[in-house]
Amino acid sequence: MSTRLSRGGRLIDRSRPLRFTFDGHHYRGFAGDTLASALLANGQTVVGRSFKYHRPRGLVASGQEEPNGLVNLGAGHRMEPNQRATVTPLTEGLTALSQNRWPNLDLDVGAVNSAFGRFLPAGFYYKTFMWPRAAWKHVYEPFIRRSAGLGRVPEGRDPDLYEHFNVHVDVLIAGGGIAGLAAALAAGRSGQRVLLLEQNGWWGGRAAVDGPEIDGTPAAYWIEQAVKALEALPNVRLRLNTQVSGVYDHGYVLACEQLDGVGPRQRLWRIRAGKIVSAIGAIERPLAFAGNDVPGVMLASAVRDYLANWGVSVGDRVVVVTNNDDAYRTALAVHRAGLLVPVIVDARPRPDGELVRMARDLGIRIEAGRGIAKVKGRRGVTGVTLCALVGEGAGIEDIACDAVAMSGGWTPSVHLWSHAGGALAWDDDRAMFLPNPERPPRQHDGSAMVIPAGGSAGELRTAGVLASGLSAGAQAAGGEAEPHIAARDAEEGPFLPVWVMPQGAKTSLKRKMWLDFQNDVKVSDVELAAREGFQSVEHVKRYTTLGMATDQGKTSNLNGLAVLGQTLHVPIPAVGTTTFRPPYTPLTMGTIAGVAKGPLFQPIRKTAIHQWHERHGATWEPVGLWRRPFAYIRPGEHVENAVNREVLAVRNSVGCWMPRRSARSS
Repeated sequence: MSTRLSRGGRLIDRSRPLRFTFDGHHYRGFAGDTLASALLANGQTVVGRSFKYHRPRGLVASGQEEPNGLVNLGAGHRMEPNQRATVTPLTEGLTALSQNRWPNLDLDVGAVNSAFGRFLPAGFYYKTFMWPRAAWKHVYEPFIRRSAGLGRVPEGRDPDLYEHFNVHVDVLIAGGGIAGLAAALAAGRSGQRVLLLEQNGWWGGRAAVDGPEIDGTPAAYWIEQAVKALEALPNVRLRLNTQVSGVYDHGYVLACEQLDGVGPRQRLWRIRAGKIVSAIGAIERPLAFAGNDVPGVMLASAVRDYLANWGVSVGDRVVVVTNNDDAYRTALAVHRAGLLVPVIVDARPRPDGELVRMARDLGIRIEAGRGIAKVKGRRGVTGVTLCALVGEGAGIEDIACDAVAMSGGWTPSVHLWSHAGGALAWDDDRAMFLPNPERPPRQHDGSAMVIPAGGSAGELRTAGVLASGLSAGAQAAGGEAEPHIAARDAEEGPFLPVWVMPQGAKTSLKRKMWLDFQNDVKVSDVELAAREGFQSVEHVKRYTTLGMATDQGKTSNLNGLAVLGQTLHVPIPAVGTTTFRPPYTPLTMGTIAGVAKGPLFQPIRKTAIHQWHERHGATWEPVGLWRRPFAYIRPGEHVENAVNREVLAVRNSVGCWMPRRSARSS
């Protein structure tokens, strides 16, 4: 069961308790919590229901990539649907409701769909609602419309204020992790106008959680000193809680800033940048095994985020399953917190990195060459069944646990690079798509407009992350390369790509392996789409709805591409990728509109003699954004008679013509 630990939590202030409600139940958290961490701290592991089968869903991640933790936030006029609990700061009196369930989260009538899941595969609606034809209008369409959607529509007009802010900078840096900080230092010292934006409420990204050594000091200390150095530079501007949403033509960028206190609720930054550094990191991939959607199965990085940042344990007995060394950091963090790691299930036949040896020295059991055949439990994890990775899923051993931390490797966030038109290249050794340096998004002068750095460029080691940040900042500012920053973290062993666990899983297991958690897309759905002739990744996306949920496939796309490639017997780069489109995360309608609502929705332009026309009884005609006199109606006169009278007056005597150009210039 998830709970708050008595110690730990670098981001929370335990001296400032906060009250909030979820589905009408009252809970307590601390200042610095997110809604997600506060729910876990109170043992609330089920946070919603999936879209199609209404299966219980728990938190998977800790950031913007979260597919399950969507809530209706607020009430009445201020209610906002589909808000991610993982990035919603906890505030006093916060009200949240779970979504896509009736009558309540614990007892959802829609869960009956799960019992008939075998008869509701991918694309079933294209085949089912064909006959009788007359039933579409009166039966099928009304039913589908009632079933569609996740959150509730807000009631009434939005009373909050939103504003737009225009700014021109020489260098825009998206992402305030150590790569973004290094890039900002390099660009800022050149004298260029620099804007550094970070989506979270803190600087440094994952470095403060993972704890590498930078310049001979702990990462947290280096981050603090780097921020102080940037704040001392008059040409550098820094903003937290500001998400870069999209990159458009000619260096035009949109970013959304979350504001607190009195005044506007959100600010939309409209930025014109000479160069853009994309340092938005990488996203951990889930593993596909039967039951990987049971509440309590989470990304390994998220498990240690909740431990380090908010002092929250997701379980007392945490099984770690991985194909890489990074997940061992989670096992070590769980062990140091005084919790039990019954076993680390490592798909690799002979793991032997520095972190692996540290785990062995602590007495943590490691099962190499193994996978998870299935997760036990429905509303929460009760155990796992181990199997051979290369087998068909025959159970070897049952392990009791209440949480599973999974890691399938990391996927660079190439979204901003792709928004601007940059091409991608496949790295077979690390099983990831990377920005192709030979085909970058270019400016009119031929230079690269977007420069990737850190995790966005595929750098996952601290020294490489910092080096790429310095290089990107210097390149963007046209300055000299910065001195090397020494860094050290644990040496890691090789990575083993694993897309389905076990590799020879039967169809009965694949029907329980989830790729897109929100839209209920399984491994068997992608395979079915391929068998039915949908071989283009864009066709498979639309046929199965893979990657079409509100998270836009951040945790599901690459696994889906790999499964499609295996089914078609072609390599992943031959499958290709779907199109990355802005925004990176959803924007509210209020943020997009800004002040353009009510009387300000479309400001009326008036000529210099507008008041003269009004005094003489003009009837107005809209001409674009302008208002021009259509006729001057006398008392008791019809508009048609007024028009005829004025036409005759001009023809028989004299008229005054005002060219449109002179009117606009006036």
